[in-house]
Amino acid sequence: MRSPEQDWDPSTLLSALSQASAVLVAIIGGFLVSRLVAISSEREGIRRLVEAATGRIQHIESDLDQAHQTRLNRAKSYLYEEAVEKILEDPALDLDSLIQGRLLGGTAVDELKPYALSLRQRVQDAVKAINGKLRKGDTKALELEALVERGLVIADADQDIYEQAFKHRRRSLPSPAGLAMFGPSSYADLSSVLRPGIISDAAHAASLRRQDEEIKAEADLRTQLRAAVAERDRLDEELARVGKPVGVAAAMWMLGLLSLGILVPLIMMAFEPKGLDVVSKILLLGSFVIGLVAILWYVGWFWLKIGKDKTQATPGRSSEAPPR
Repeated sequence: MRSPEQDWDPSTLLSALSQASAVLVAIIGGFLVSRLVAISSEREGIRRLVEAATGRIQHIESDLDQAHQTRLNRAKSYLYEEAVEKILEDPALDLDSLIQGRLLGGTAVDELKPYALSLRQRVQDAVKAINGKLRKGDTKALELEALVERGLVIADADQDIYEQAFKHRRRSLPSPAGLAMFGPSSYADLSSVLRPGIISDAAHAASLRRQDEEIKAEADLRTQLRAAVAERDRLDEELARVGKPVGVAAAMWMLGLLSLGILVPLIMMAFEPKGLDVVSKILLLGSFVIGLVAILWYVGWFWLKIGKDKTQATPGRSSEAPPR
């Protein structure tokens, strides 16, 4: 039989409260561990998707830059066919008008304006360099190679510009004495006369098809890029949302408070109290009951939260389904 002292031993109540609190802490702790593991796995999965989306964006941007450069190079070549000769004839020519007259579809004037400015400067430099190598007595029989022998330096990229600038300048030179009877033109200008300036209909049609294909390819890549950027932004938002998981902060607060239910009785038992007054018993029991009710409320709230999220997600998926 138990003695009255054992029946009223305060350590019995304190030990029971401590053990019961430990059970509640284990429940909350287990939930937190499983929740954090799930969050960690979800974050890692989303992070990999973000990396894949970023890589896809970089790949599309590279293809887009290449497609844009291809289309722009074709537009520059088309402008170049007439621009050099027109700039030679009129160095102060309005470049906007020049570009408008040789503008391919899918290309804006602003895209070609820097190239036109650079081209005019290259033509002017070529004219200045050629004029600097001309000598008194030069005639239409002069060849560009003769100017090179005199020290004219021609870059490979500017070879055609120098040739056109030289032919344009040579037309203003006097004819050789033996060829004056043939008039102002000379045999040296026949190459410019025979130079093909008209493209066949088949070649022109093929060029237009390639141009349309390049424009379409660039437009498709821009659409893909917008979709890829939108997907990456969505994944970034999802990653930020996972970084603030629902219910974890509240569970950690509850875990900390319930841990006091273990710590406080242990501290009280360490001082070996002779007894507990009514107020202390009410406070201890009331704290335990409040903790238990808080756990039950938290479980119910979390369950309803999950169910609400699923209910909100279901209509979106069902609305995308095709009608029967």
